[in-house]
Amino acid sequence: MCSLPTSCESLCEQFVSCPLALQKEKRRIVSLPRTLCLTCQVEYDEARRFWAALNGALPLSLSMQIKEEGLIVLEEAYSSDQDVCSSTPKESAVFDLVSVVGHVIDSTIDNSASDESNDNLVAHIRVGPSYHLRKEDKSSTRWYLFNDFAVQPISQVEAASIDNRWFTPCVLMYSQRGVNSLFSEDALKVVYQLDSTVLTSDRLHRTASNVTQSPLTFTPLQIHEGFPCRGDIIAIDAEFVTLNQEEAELHSDGTHLTVKPSQLSVARVSVVRGEGMLEGTPFIDDYISTSEQVVDYLTRFSGIKPGDLDAHMSSKHLTTLKETYLKLLYLVDTGVSFVGHGLKKDFRVINIKVPANQVLDTVELFHLPNHRFVSLKFLAWFLLGMTIQGGSHDSVEDARTALMLYRKYQQLVARGDLASQLRELYDAGREHQWKIPGQ
Repeated sequence: MCSLPTSCESLCEQFVSCPLALQKEKRRIVSLPRTLCLTCQVEYDEARRFWAALNGALPLSLSMQIKEEGLIVLEEAYSSDQDVCSSTPKESAVFDLVSVVGHVIDSTIDNSASDESNDNLVAHIRVGPSYHLRKEDKSSTRWYLFNDFAVQPISQVEAASIDNRWFTPCVLMYSQRGVNSLFSEDALKVVYQLDSTVLTSDRLHRTASNVTQSPLTFTPLQIHEGFPCRGDIIAIDAEFVTLNQEEAELHSDGTHLTVKPSQLSVARVSVVRGEGMLEGTPFIDDYISTSEQVVDYLTRFSGIKPGDLDAHMSSKHLTTLKETYLKLLYLVDTGVSFVGHGLKKDFRVINIKVPANQVLDTVELFHLPNHRFVSLKFLAWFLLGMTIQGGSHDSVEDARTALMLYRKYQQLVARGDLASQLRELYDAGREHQWKIPGQ
C-alpha cells in the first residue's frame, strides 16, 4: 500500500508509481433492458432540430441490436416485426412505444405578463388489453391522454404526433414487445387494497392534548346497519379555505385579466346516510388538517374558523387529506350515488373523479335550460319551507338539505309535477330577486 507523502510533488510521483493507479475499467453492454426511458433533451437546440426532423411523428417501434464492442444499432421497426421478449438476455429486440410525456405550449396566452408559465405537461399512455377486459369485457389496446385530472381516449396517430409549435416530447417510454407474456396473470392482477375499514378507522386522527375535544358531529357506520354498496344513496358537501389570493390586473379599458387564480384547499368533508333508519345522519364529518398557511378561512361561506385545522389547537375531528380521500375513493369505487349541490366544483377541488352516472346534483335537477342556476338556500326555502345558512354554511346541514331536495325531486317526478314546479320556482325567484324574503 502506498504511504501518504508530505508534499504534492511526492504525492503525484508516488501515485503514478502505485499499481492500482494504472488500472482501467471498461464496460460493455451485453444484454438489452425490457424497458427504455428516453429523455428528449429539448432544452438543447441540436435536440430540438432532431425532433423537428421526424416529420411530425414519433417512431411507434424501435429495433435495437448489440454489435461488436458493445455498439448499439437503433433503427425504426414496424408492427409486422415479430421479435418477442424472452426471459433470457438478448442481443436484439423490438421495442414498442407505450408512453409519451410532452410539453404543451398555450400559444393563446402571453406568458410574459406573469412570472409563471401557462404551459403544462401531459402524458399519452398506451393501456393494454387486461384493463379493457376488466372494464368492458373486451380485449383491446388503446391510447389515453392524461391531462391533470382529465383522462380521455385518443388515437394512435395523435399519441405519436409532435408539433414544435405547441407540443414537444420530453420523455419517451418503450417496452420490449410481448414483455407482459413473461408474467403470469396472477402477477399482473390488480390487487384492490381498499375495503370498508377505511370508513371506520381513524388512525391518523389527532386532537391536541391541551384542548377539550368537541362531541362527535357524526355517527360512525355500524356493522349491523351494513356498509354502502352499489346503487345506495349518500349525500355529500365540502367546505374550502383559500391558500393564495387571486392576482389580477385591471387594464385601462376596463378589462380584467387574472394573472394567477386563487388556490382553494378542502377543509371539511361531510357525508350523510341517504337511506335506512338513520337517513340524514352523517357518518363522515372530517376536518382536514393542513400545514400550509391559510390566507382566508372564508368563514362566512365555509363555517371554518382559525384554529379548526390546526392540530395543536383544534377541538374538531381532525384527519389528513389522504385519509379522507381514501374514504371518498372507496365510496366512488363501491358505486354509490352522490347527492349534493354544486358537486362538480367540490370534486374538482378535492381532485377526485366521480362517474357522471353516480352524481345526483340538485343544482342540475332543479334547473331550466338557458336559465340561471338556483342556490341551495333558495331551493330549501321555496321547495322545503326551510331557512338554512342563517349564520354561516355548515356542510352537514347542506348535505342533509340536498338529500331532502332529492327526495322532493323524486316526489315531483312521480306525480308528474316537476315542470310546473320549476316554472313556479323561477317565477318566485324573479319576484324576490333570488333572495329569501325578510333576509
